Amino acid sequence: MTNQKTLACLALAMLIAGSAQAQTYAPQAELELAATGDAFQVGSQRFRVAPAAVPAPVSAATDPAKTVVVAGYEVKLQAPAAANARSKRDLSAQAPAPVAAGGAVAVAVADDGGDPVLVMPRLNVYVDDQTVAAALAGRTGGTVTYSSALGGNAVIEYASVDAALAAMKRIQGQAGVKEVAPEIVQNEIMTR
Repeated sequence: MTNQKTLACLALAMLIAGSAQAQTYAPQAELELAATGDAFQVGSQRFRVAPAAVPAPVSAATDPAKTVVVAGYEVKLQAPAAANARSKRDLSAQAPAPVAAGGAVAVAVADDGGDPVLVMPRLNVYVDDQTVAAALAGRTGGTVTYSSALGGNAVIEYASVDAALAAMKRIQGQAGVKEVAPEIVQNEIMTR
């Protein structure tokens, strides 16, 4: 009889834990469905922007169990993701929507279902020569905020994430460019 009670208690605990886990997973799943914007790659990881996601600094009222939190920002969706989302198979069906709230900071989700990241309005550009970075910034409406001849890289800043992602498409494949990717922040670590 004791074994049956123990098993019943264990089953009840697993049921409660499973439903709690499902509740905390819902915001992440909703965010993944909302990731229908521009796609980009940083290293070997591919990301897709969630245009309806609006990051705001974490407040005292933020409940981490019910909210997706990325690097000190809570992520809220402007509209229910299901209403605006397309299926993963249909991501190329229409042009990506612009980033919400002016696009000073955006949210993107890894294609493999990994943790979300913040996307900054800056591009990390690896070049053969620093004059290439300066010329690209001028042609794409950006400003070089960092440059290293020794490292062969530069950071170009734009007015918005949308502008940075549009410039990235123009910069990719240009002569003298080795690699270009948006600057992302994940788990308090910034990629540069």
